[in-house]
Amino acid sequence: MQIAEYVRGGQRIVEHVGSARTEAELGVLLERARGLLEDPAQGVLDLGVEPTPQVKGLVVPAGGPGLFDAAEPAGPASRDGSGRVVGTDSRVLFDALAGVFTALGFDGLGDEVFRDLVIARVVEPTSLLDAGRVLRDLGRVPASYATMKRTLGRAAAGKYRDRIATWCFQHASTDGDVSLVLYDVTTIWPRTSVGTATRSLTGS
Repeated sequence: MQIAEYVRGGQRIVEHVGSARTEAELGVLLERARGLLEDPAQGVLDLGVEPTPQVKGLVVPAGGPGLFDAAEPAGPASRDGSGRVVGTDSRVLFDALAGVFTALGFDGLGDEVFRDLVIARVVEPTSLLDAGRVLRDLGRVPASYATMKRTLGRAAAGKYRDRIATWCFQHASTDGDVSLVLYDVTTIWPRTSVGTATRSLTGS
């Protein structure tokens, strides 16, 4: 067992933990590796999940007469709870962002595909063609590319932007402070439009 890191696309061995021939030895090495990877300065997300050790049957005593009755045959080895990892995703992150989407009132659109596209864009600003990969990383089954394109057309036709702006203002006026509004469009529109947007906000 080794601890490795990826540097510039290549793998570099950081520490050789040891070799195991049995599951018991493997458990010891895993615990030692976890200790080496721990960083006191790094916070830990408590998910309330505790690892469960493997349960082994007792060894059957040797045959022949003895002071006590013969014990029952030991049962087969079994595993209590834990299993092998078949996949990983960031479903907790998706659920958290979906909760914010709902809390802001955006679920009033009734458009699940649009919600997924918004969350994918927040997690990783990438192309529409690549949004499916981001959603799969989040544990979602993405809609087809054609459906995503139709969703963007539906968002424009249904004036999603105006409806979302209204909900944002309602949320801010209820739970926040709208005495100061900062609006930056430097990454969306040309610089000539930035001046227009600034003047319209400042009233000059």
